[in-house]
Amino acid sequence: IRVVEAFNFVDPVIENYDGSMMLLYEGAILAVIVGWFFLRDWRATLVSATALPLSVIPAFAAMYLMGFTINVVTLLSLSLVVGILVDDAIVEIENIMRHLRMGKRPFDAAMEAADEIGLAVIATTFTLIAVFLPTAFMSGVPGKFFVQFGWTAAIAVFMSLVVARLLTPMMAAYVLKVPKKEHSEGAW
Repeated sequence: IRVVEAFNFVDPVIENYDGSMMLLYEGAILAVIVGWFFLRDWRATLVSATALPLSVIPAFAAMYLMGFTINVVTLLSLSLVVGILVDDAIVEIENIMRHLRMGKRPFDAAMEAADEIGLAVIATTFTLIAVFLPTAFMSGVPGKFFVQFGWTAAIAVFMSLVVARLLTPMMAAYVLKVPKKEHSEGAW
C-alpha cells in the first residue's frame, strides 16, 4: 500500500495567515516611519506609535468575546485599518506639538490641544466606523464572511479613538518636551 497526498488544504491556509501577518507588520512599521518623517520628533512618534498595539489588543479581546477567530478575514481587516489606527493619535500629537511650540508647558499643551481637536477626531473616527460597520450586516453568503471583517475593523478603529482621546494626551503631557529648535518646513 502506498499513501499519496492528493489534496493539502493546510498549506494554503498557513500561507494566507503568514501573508496577512506580514501585511499587518509592514503596515504598522510603515505607519510609524511615515509618522516619524512628518513629526520629526522621536518622542512624538513614540507616543503616536503606542496607539497601534493599544488599539489592536482590545480588538482581539472583542473578537474573542464575539466568538470570532483569527483568520484571513479578520487579519485582512486589521491589516487594512492598521494605518488608520495611528491617525487619531497623530492628529492629537500634531496639535499638542503646535501648542508646545507656542511655549506652553507639556501638561497645559496636552490639555488645551486635546480640547481643541477632540470633536474633529471623534467625527473622523465615527465616519470610518460608518464605512466599515455596514459590511457586518450584509446578507447572504458574503455576509457570513464579512460580519467578522466589519466588526473587527469597526472595533479596532473605535479603540484607536479611545486611545487617542484618553492615553495620547496623558502620555504627551509626561513624555513630550518643549522643542529646543525651530520646526522648519520640509523641502517638499
